[in-house]
Amino acid sequence: MQSAGNQAFTFRILGPLEVECAGRKVRLGGFRQQALLATLLLEAEHVVPIERLLEAIWEDTPPASAKGQVRICVSAIRRQFVGAGVGDLIETHPAGYRIRLPNTALDLARFEHLAALGRSAARDRQPEQAVDLFRSALAQWKGPVAAGLESRVLRQAATVLREEQLSVLEECVDLELQMGRHRKVVGELYRQVAENPYREQMCAQLMLALYRSGRQADALRQFRETRTLLSAELGIDPGESLRTLEQAILAEDPSLETPSRPAPVEAGRAAPVASLIRQPAHRAVKASWTDHTLAMRTRLTSLQQANLRLQATLKL
Repeated sequence: MQSAGNQAFTFRILGPLEVECAGRKVRLGGFRQQALLATLLLEAEHVVPIERLLEAIWEDTPPASAKGQVRICVSAIRRQFVGAGVGDLIETHPAGYRIRLPNTALDLARFEHLAALGRSAARDRQPEQAVDLFRSALAQWKGPVAAGLESRVLRQAATVLREEQLSVLEECVDLELQMGRHRKVVGELYRQVAENPYREQMCAQLMLALYRSGRQADALRQFRETRTLLSAELGIDPGESLRTLEQAILAEDPSLETPSRPAPVEAGRAAPVASLIRQPAHRAVKASWTDHTLAMRTRLTSLQQANLRLQATLKL
């Protein structure tokens, strides 16, 4: 949390929209004020054009008085913040509005910062530290972005950030599988695969965690369930890489066993599970690293990557 004078305040957008000051929740107004504030928080430190705020509140049908109503909403939020001890954090600009927040005051900023530190630790071959940082980043999430606020702008942002959340989780689980924590992650992976059944990387992680836990039959059952789902809903088969993993499990391939010690992993590079399921059968037993960009993915890039993965799946 960040201090404003002698008061400590924090903002939450990764879940229901909440503002706290000195340990007490700040009472927010109705939908319009909350949608406006949530949109500003998603672009904290940047000027949000008035047109985007109009879309966040009214989508395609803003009334003639919309801009005036936005000014009224901003004034009301300012009064609420000042009255609660948070202070006046919203700036007015010719093109729109900007909320100024220290990084530690917003859960989204903390998530992104901790995820970046986790990737840095992974690059430095410090898997324990990387996992702790990834888990701290994931702990910032309390539910869908701006949960309960129905707005196209917020739904689009939620899609982008959900992709980044799942990517961080996959990176974290890859490290934990290398560290022999397969039993620890099985339950979590079951839940995530149920919620995200088209993510073959996550399905592969679950299959490997089950196999290493002495549950070969369950691992193969998971593959069959995924194959049935993809066939019934999309008319496709699992990708070659996932089929390769199934064959390795059937053959009880020694390469699937837990490494004697964690292999070095670099952030942004494929870890053993991803490496295994993306290789042809005759190369599956080799440790192979697939280069990806090392730069921190922006929210837009995350969405583009999600779209590319979906397109690639549909073409298989």
